[in-house]
Amino acid sequence: MDYYYYPFVSDPYAAYTPNVWQPQDADELYFYPAIERQPQPVLSNRPAQTSIVLFKELTGYPNYGNPSGNADILYTGNRGTWTFDLQPFLLVPGNLNAQLVIRGVLDDHTNVPVANYSARITINGTVVHTGRLPLVHGSPAGQRFNNWRLLTFNVRNLRRNNTVVIQNTSNTGPNDWIAFDWMELRLQPR
Repeated sequence: MDYYYYPFVSDPYAAYTPNVWQPQDADELYFYPAIERQPQPVLSNRPAQTSIVLFKELTGYPNYGNPSGNADILYTGNRGTWTFDLQPFLLVPGNLNAQLVIRGVLDDHTNVPVANYSARITINGTVVHTGRLPLVHGSPAGQRFNNWRLLTFNVRNLRRNNTVVIQNTSNTGPNDWIAFDWMELRLQPR
């Protein structure tokens, strides 16, 4: 719909919109004006914030990851290690806040109670989680899962070479597992 602005209207934000009435025989067209108030835009212009994200796609096993189709899997009792190396120019001690975000899900073995799955997660030697994970069984079963959850942990001792260690401490069978789709190390200035 086109808007035409009228300079003589007392409301500077009003617009003329032609309304058309068409009689049954379509021989005549009648135009009459309608005044519509255009709402003011609702905007913000906050200062831009700097953030840096180091993204690690995990590709150890095909089929379950989403959208890549790949994920890393830790069976009961397994331990995995991943590293995030920072370029020296990024690491100014005490200048950055860091978070580790892990996208994970439990296996699709719905006959095993969710409460039986657990893990110990350490970042640079500091334990950030131990015990049950807030994850659910993957679905749809046997396919690329679409119900991944995010696990977020603060990194208090950021280093040039950062090591993430996850141990599957679940009370489940040897063929039960936890999957990890990707990890991100998010950095923001203090």
